[in-house]
Amino acid sequence: MKTLIVLAHPEYEDSNTQQFLIASTKNLEDVSIRYLDEEKIDKRKEKELLKEADRIIFQFPMYWYSAPFLLKRWLDEVFDDSLIANGLKKKELGLVVTMGLSQEDFAAGRSEKFTLSEIFRPFEALANKCQMTYLPIFPVALFPYLSEVNKKKLLIDYQMYLTKQNETSFKKKEDWFVSRLESIKEKSTNQESINHVLESLKDNRETLDDLLVLVKEMRLEDE
Repeated sequence: MKTLIVLAHPEYEDSNTQQFLIASTKNLEDVSIRYLDEEKIDKRKEKELLKEADRIIFQFPMYWYSAPFLLKRWLDEVFDDSLIANGLKKKELGLVVTMGLSQEDFAAGRSEKFTLSEIFRPFEALANKCQMTYLPIFPVALFPYLSEVNKKKLLIDYQMYLTKQNETSFKKKEDWFVSRLESIKEKSTNQESINHVLESLKDNRETLDDLLVLVKEMRLEDE
């Protein structure tokens, strides 16, 4: 699966949050980044990038409950009837939104009153118009205040958002971890530790499979 990140941040080079996210993609194969700027847009080239991707991610900071003008300008110039009709069907569209407020603030009854899904509903409408699968929004809130542990968790969750199949089952997550560990092992000097983790995952998977079989048998007995 090929993932294209369309990064719309006017000062991404000075953003610690964006630099962290960009660095998190360095070892991910089939993940590329298109950095938007104020230069003239080559519509044909942009359309080809979109057509080559399976998953398209719009990544941007939230500016007054919206995306930066860079992304709006790019959408206005690149998206047209021919692209919508022929280039995006069955692809996936996701949003990575960075913000200076807590994620909990965006809920009914909280300070911001509206959820992120409500605020960014136009992107969901765009995905629907293009017959794309709209992924859950991936928020990155208050990055400068995250602990090192939470930053490591963010890195894993972000990489998973970019590359894992769009399924929420535990097995799919486990498969993703195994795939990433196998990839890392090839370039690592600490293969013994990685093999130990892989063996642990395999043992846990066998236990889980046994439990699933037991649950199925219990359900059959109840019918």
